[in-house]
Amino acid sequence: MQAHIPVLLEGSIDLLCAGNGKTFVDGTVNGGGHSDLLLKKMKPNGVLVGIDRDAELLKKVTGRFKDDKRFKPVLGNFRNMKELVRPYFEKADGIILDLGMSSAHLEGSGRGFSFKADDPLDMRYDYVPGEESALDSASDILNNSSQDELADIFKRYGEERFSWRIAKAIVRARQKAPIEKVSDLVGIIQRTVPRMRSARIHPATRVFQALRIAVNDELGALQEGLDGAWSILNDGGRIAVISYHSLEDRIVKHTFRKFHSEDPSSMILTKKPIRPSEEEREINPRSRSAKLRVIQK
Repeated sequence: MQAHIPVLLEGSIDLLCAGNGKTFVDGTVNGGGHSDLLLKKMKPNGVLVGIDRDAELLKKVTGRFKDDKRFKPVLGNFRNMKELVRPYFEKADGIILDLGMSSAHLEGSGRGFSFKADDPLDMRYDYVPGEESALDSASDILNNSSQDELADIFKRYGEERFSWRIAKAIVRARQKAPIEKVSDLVGIIQRTVPRMRSARIHPATRVFQALRIAVNDELGALQEGLDGAWSILNDGGRIAVISYHSLEDRIVKHTFRKFHSEDPSSMILTKKPIRPSEEEREINPRSRSAKLRVIQK
C-alpha cells in the first residue's frame, strides 16, 4: 500500500503561523503528515488536538507521536470540534482541515472506497467490524433507496451526467440479486454508461464519490465543522482548509465570505485558492485537484 502523502504541506502549515500560537487542531489527522510539521514548528508548551473518525488510523498516528506530550489524539468527527477540543482548551490559534481521502482508505481499508479492489460496499469512515453503526452503508443505500433517491445522490454529490440511467439500472439489477460488492456496482455502471475515448476518469468515479459523501454526510459535516471551528478560533487565529472537488470548495469559499461579512475585521488570506505546484502534482498525482483556502479571524 502506498504511504499517505500530505498535500500542500508546507504552504498550509506556514499560513497557520504555527510558531506564533499555542493551541492547534488538526481536524483530519489521518496519517499525521500535517500534524508532524505542526509539532515541529509549534512552541514547546503548545497543544495539538488531532481528530479522526477512523479508530484504526487514529491508533496508528497515536503511536507515531507517542513521545510528544503536546499531541492529544481524539476519536470523533470534526463536525463536533467544539466539544472534542474542550478537555484541552477553549480557544484555538490555528485549525487545519485536509478533506482528502486517506491512502489507507483507498487501498487497504476493505470498505469499498475504491473500485480497484472487490471489497464489500461499506464506505463508512467510522465503521468497526462487529460493532453497530448509526450510518447506513453504501450497500444499504444502493439496495433500499428509490430510483429517484439514487439519481439525486449521484447528481447532487457526484455531478454524474448519467445519474438517472445508472439509478434505473441499479434498481433493475437489485431485483435479481443485492448489490453488495464493488464489482457488482462497477459492472452495472460499465454496462450502462457509454464509453468515451476522451474520458480521463474511470466511469465509476463520480458514483463512488457520491456514495461516499452520502454515507458519511461529508458536506453536512464540513459546514458544521467550519462553523464550529470559527466559534473556537482566537482573534488573530487562522483556519486552513484543503478541498478536492467543487462541492467542498464551494462550501469553504462561501462560508469564509460569510464569516468575513459578519466580522469585517477578519481577513480571507487566499483571494484565490492556492494550488499544488507542478512538482508536487508529479510526485503526488492525488494532489492535482487540491485547493487551499485560509481565513484569519
